[in-house]
Amino acid sequence: MLEEQKLKAEQLYIKYWHLMCHVAMEILQNSADAEDAVQQAFLYLMLHMDRLGDIDSPATRAYVTLTAKHRAIDLYRSRRRCEPADISGMRAAGIHPERLGVMEALSQLPPRDRDMLLLRFWEGYTTDEIAGMLRMKKDAMQKAIWRAKKKLSEKLAES
Repeated sequence: MLEEQKLKAEQLYIKYWHLMCHVAMEILQNSADAEDAVQQAFLYLMLHMDRLGDIDSPATRAYVTLTAKHRAIDLYRSRRRCEPADISGMRAAGIHPERLGVMEALSQLPPRDRDMLLLRFWEGYTTDEIAGMLRMKKDAMQKAIWRAKKKLSEKLAES
């Protein structure tokens, strides 16, 4: 059994390392931080290998992507408390602080709402696909995404 998990972990690494780095980089805008977040995500995934099905399935891809996003958001939040933001320097470097505001607002949403919005609007999954992943009816999923968008807009209005 241990050998099977080791093989699955290797396949997971080979297949998703670059995708996870890309996802983390989009959030953190720093390659060192992105690699830290991806390493944390892989550690989490190793502890939860039982939640992963077939390595090539869309559900596994979504789970791995969301895990990387969650770790990147967590890292962003922890670093934000420590380092003051220099918006003029950020703009000169091509970093968009307004996107960071969206990430901060997303990080304040309940995990289920955050997952639905990330899957729908960042990953581009259809409502039907997300409903299948989360074992919900399409109508219920549409309503849940609408509610999550409303919560996100309220969070953005607060900031």
